[in-house]
Amino acid sequence: MRRPSPTVLAVIVAALAPSALAQNTPQNPASSATPSVDTAGINMAAAAATDDRAATTAERPTPTPPPTNLLDRIGSMVELHGYLRVRPEWMHQFDLGWDDLAFRDAGGNYANSNLPWVRNPDNGLPALCPDNADGRCTGRSQTMANMRFRLNPEIHITDNIAIYSQIDVFDNLILGSTPQGYYTGAQASPWSPIGAFSQTQVAPTEQNSLTPSIMVSRAWAEVTNQSLGQIRFGRMPGQWGLGILANAGNGIDSDYQTHSDRIMYAARIRPLHLFIAAFYDFPSSGALSQSLTREPGQGQPIDVSQLDDVNQFGLALGRRVDPAEARQRLNRGQLVINGGLYGLYRNQVLSNEFAGADPASTATSNVDQRTVGTDTPRLAASATSRNAWAVISDLWFQVLHRNFRFEMEAAFIYGSTSIARAARDPGLNLYQLTQFGGAMEFEYRLLNNRLTLDFRTGYASGDSDVEGLNFQNGFTPPVRGAAQSFSTFRFHPDYRIDMILWRQIFRQVSGAYYFRPSVTYAFVNSPGGDRLYGRAAVIWSRASEFVQTRGNAADLGIEINAEVTYQSNFRDTSLGDRPGAGFFASLQYGVLFPMAGLGPREDERATSTYSGFSFSTAQTFRGVVGVMY
Repeated sequence: MRRPSPTVLAVIVAALAPSALAQNTPQNPASSATPSVDTAGINMAAAAATDDRAATTAERPTPTPPPTNLLDRIGSMVELHGYLRVRPEWMHQFDLGWDDLAFRDAGGNYANSNLPWVRNPDNGLPALCPDNADGRCTGRSQTMANMRFRLNPEIHITDNIAIYSQIDVFDNLILGSTPQGYYTGAQASPWSPIGAFSQTQVAPTEQNSLTPSIMVSRAWAEVTNQSLGQIRFGRMPGQWGLGILANAGNGIDSDYQTHSDRIMYAARIRPLHLFIAAFYDFPSSGALSQSLTREPGQGQPIDVSQLDDVNQFGLALGRRVDPAEARQRLNRGQLVINGGLYGLYRNQVLSNEFAGADPASTATSNVDQRTVGTDTPRLAASATSRNAWAVISDLWFQVLHRNFRFEMEAAFIYGSTSIARAARDPGLNLYQLTQFGGAMEFEYRLLNNRLTLDFRTGYASGDSDVEGLNFQNGFTPPVRGAAQSFSTFRFHPDYRIDMILWRQIFRQVSGAYYFRPSVTYAFVNSPGGDRLYGRAAVIWSRASEFVQTRGNAADLGIEINAEVTYQSNFRDTSLGDRPGAGFFASLQYGVLFPMAGLGPREDERATSTYSGFSFSTAQTFRGVVGVMY
C-alpha cells in the first residue's frame, strides 16, 4: 500500500489571542533554533484538498483487492509514526543576577525582576546546607532530564478516507519525578517513607503527578472527493506559514502545539495551484452539564449556555505548488513561489472564567469550572459581560530556489474586549486590541548544500502601558494608569530563535524585535544516509517599547548558540516530507549576556539597594537523543 504522510491543518485558538489556519513550512526537525513545525504534515495546499493522497485519478495506481488475511488487512490499513526522545539539560544563572547573594544582602529581591523564570529557591533556604561556610545554600543551577514517547497512529480505511491521532506517553516527564513513596496520600508509603530510600519509579497517577501517563492530544478524520474537495472534522493540529501564530509543534525537540476543534471544507483548483478553505472552530464552549459529584459516568453532556461560547469563523485562500512539481522546478533551477492569506473572526458575549466562585469572595482559588454546569443559579450570578471580538489576518509568502529560501509571515489583530484588573473580574473596562507581528527568514546554500548562511529577523509590537514583556502568572498584564488598550504581540512559543532568553525565561517572543545571523556546515551530508552538522548563531534582542522593560532600556541581550547534531537516514524535509526514521542526537550550548533592559533602572542604581547589582551570564547545556519512526 502507498504510504501517505499525515495531513495537518488547524487554527491556534487561545482566548483573545492570535489564531491561524494550518500551513506547513518544513524545517529541519533537528534544529533547536528554528521553529518546530509539522515536518510530517501537509502545507496549505493540502488545506485545500490534499497532498500526495489527493493526486488526480490518472496519477493513482490501479487499486488491488484487499488482503483476505485479517492481520494483513490490519497491517495494510494502519501506520504508526512518532518518536522517543530524552533531553538532559543544565541551566545556570537564569536569574540573570537578580538572585545573587550580594544583591540580596543589600535588600534586593528577585521578585522585583519581572522575570517569569522559575528560579532555584536554594538561595532563600535557611541554614540547611552543611557545606556552606555562611550557612546558606547558594545554588543557582538547575539540572534535569525529561522524556516523551509519541505515537501518531494513522488508519487508512480507503485511499480517500483516513483517521489520524496523536498520543503521548510520559509527555515531558521529568526523570525521577515519580519515585516510590512520593505521592499525595493520607500517610507515607511503608515501602519508602522518605525519598532518600526510593528503590523504583512508579507510573504517573493523580496521586503523584499533575499529568497522567497517557495523553491523547488529537483525533480527526479526513474525507476526500477528487471532484468535490475535502472535509475534515475533529480535534486536529495547526500550522500556518513560519508558525509565529499557529504551530503544529511536531518536531522532535518541540514542546508546545496548536490544537483546534474544527469542521472544515477545502477545495483546490489544481491547474492554477490555488486553494480555498472555509471552517468553523470551537475555541471554547463554556460551562457544561457535567458534575464530578452527580455525573453517572456515561451519557452526553450538554453545553449549558450559548452566550458564553467563543465562536470563530475562518476563510483562507492562496497558492501552493504541488510538492512533486516543486521538486521538478527546483531541479531545473527555477523558482517556486507560494503564498496565502486568511482571515478569522471570533466573538464571545459572556464569560465564565470565574463562574462557580463565591460571589462574596474576591479570591480565585475556589473556582472549579468542571462543576459549575449543574449549579445554574450560581452560573448566572457569576457570568461576566465580555463582549469580545477580534479580526485576525495573516499573510504568508515563500520563494524557493535550488540554492536559497526566502519566507515571511505577517499577522495583524484588531478587536476589543471587556476585562477588569481585579482578581475577581467583573468585566467592566473596555480594552482595544491592536497587535502586529511578523517574521522573515532567508537562507543561502553553498558547497553542494554543505554550507548554509542564514539570517532571521522578527518583530512583535509592544505596549508602553504594560509593565513587563510577558506575563505568565496573572489573568491580565499589569496595565499602567487608565490605559485602554493591549498591543503586546506574542509569538507562538514553539517558534524558537534561541535557547535561553525567549525559549526558557520569557517562554515566547513578545513585545520585542531581534536579529539572528547563523552559519551551518554539514561535515557529513548523505541524503538517505548519515548527516552530521554544526551550527552557530548570534541573537541580538531589543524591546519594541523600551518603557515596557524592567530597566526602561531597549537592549535586552546578546545570546550565542552552538550545536552539533547527527541524524541517521537523513531526508530533506524542505518540501514537506516526513523525516526519515532513524537515530537522532544533538548537543547544544547557549550563553546569554543580559543588557540594560533586563536590569534595574538607572535611577534605582543610585540607591543603596541596587547599587551593587551586577548582571550574571546565563548558560545552558542541552542534549537531545531520540529515535524517529
